[in-house]
Amino acid sequence: MLTFGCKVNQYETQSLREQWQLSGGVEADSPSRADIVLINSCAITAKAERDARNALYRIRRESPDCRIILTGCSALLVAERLEAGHHFDLLVPQAQKSELLKDPRSLLPPPHPRAQEHNTVQGLMPNTHTSSPSNNHYPPFSIKEYHRARPVLKITDGCEHRCTYCIVPLTRGKVSSRHPEDVIAEARHLLNVGYREIMISGINLRQYGRDNAELGNFWTLLRSLHNALEEEWGHTARLRISSLEPSQLDNQGLETLAACHMLCPHLHISLQSGSSKVLKRMGRGHYTAETLCHATKKLATFWPRFGLGADLIMGFPGETEEDVTETLNLINSLPFTYAHVFPYSPRPGTAAASFPQQIPHAEKQSRARQVREAIENKQKIFWHSLLAEPQMHIVLDTPDTGCNTLLKSVNEWYVPCLLDKMPSVVSPHALIPTRPVGVAEEAIMVTTAAKT
Repeated sequence: MLTFGCKVNQYETQSLREQWQLSGGVEADSPSRADIVLINSCAITAKAERDARNALYRIRRESPDCRIILTGCSALLVAERLEAGHHFDLLVPQAQKSELLKDPRSLLPPPHPRAQEHNTVQGLMPNTHTSSPSNNHYPPFSIKEYHRARPVLKITDGCEHRCTYCIVPLTRGKVSSRHPEDVIAEARHLLNVGYREIMISGINLRQYGRDNAELGNFWTLLRSLHNALEEEWGHTARLRISSLEPSQLDNQGLETLAACHMLCPHLHISLQSGSSKVLKRMGRGHYTAETLCHATKKLATFWPRFGLGADLIMGFPGETEEDVTETLNLINSLPFTYAHVFPYSPRPGTAAASFPQQIPHAEKQSRARQVREAIENKQKIFWHSLLAEPQMHIVLDTPDTGCNTLLKSVNEWYVPCLLDKMPSVVSPHALIPTRPVGVAEEAIMVTTAAKT
């Protein structure tokens, strides 16, 4: 199984993996040894789409007899742009991805001789000419384990905001929210089997409950989840939020963050720009840079030190040098500790793809580079400030290999850490107390510490 894109995609792949194993499947260690290969694609940028297409080319070349299933947000786009002779066996658009929870052998068409002259699309799922689901029922994905130390807990699907640059509403359709009882049950199971950090994720957390007012909103769900887990797990496990919008950091949001002590002191903000004019053209005029500035001051009253990340898009159509300066000024004024910075990538079917004043590719890259450099400067300052911390806790991403390889993880502030050695007695996925000993190019160096 090859997965591209967001944490939700990772979660859905894990759900499919578990169901296929229940159907008798055994995961191969490489595509060349597999009978069936799943490519779970992403459409958020042109690069993400291209990566999935290149993976299909590579797999077909290296394993010509395997059966390839193409799914995910860019499945239709990838299929349309394949070169002649590079085909798949089953196309499952994102809207029908949950159909793959069945035994894949029951969905695949009969084997056929490989067509060399043109793409052959076999076993096309019903209604593939539309990528939007016909209803907004929450898709029946769930997990029992996870392939990494910090499992994702998906709580919502779909998005109805229609930002002018974003293709996701066209691929994932309307909002569908998971029932709080199911969210709590899955979180409790993951903790019971040994995981100690859970990432709460969804396509748009701001829109949780929009499809069913009885469910409440994201903040009421978070309080319910925290209250259900705190008594048993409050001192041995932690929760992390995947991504929020600045508009969610209202009084209710800030009060909830302050009250939920299992939360990591870390937020990742879907900001996109520091310019109000650009935000309006993006269809994100429901908040401004000042919204985030106000919220960070409030956050500091109960999180004296916190990690703050952001998504930023540079080179959006019509963006001026003044807009770039506003974004850079915002970065310099806020306690950012990292950011994911993307040059604007026009996506088919979105409004911004046809906007005037498109920015040349080289200029988009240059503006993105300026922002990355500003963020990197702030990041290093934050990393060095953490050397004053007497202790930080990590959950290891890599198992102990018995050799001298440094072990990778992140701490509560979502800063990458490298541990020199595994403690002598530790459970898999446990929160390991460590103390910082130095700052390297790519991470903070830590060593094990006594529990406090």
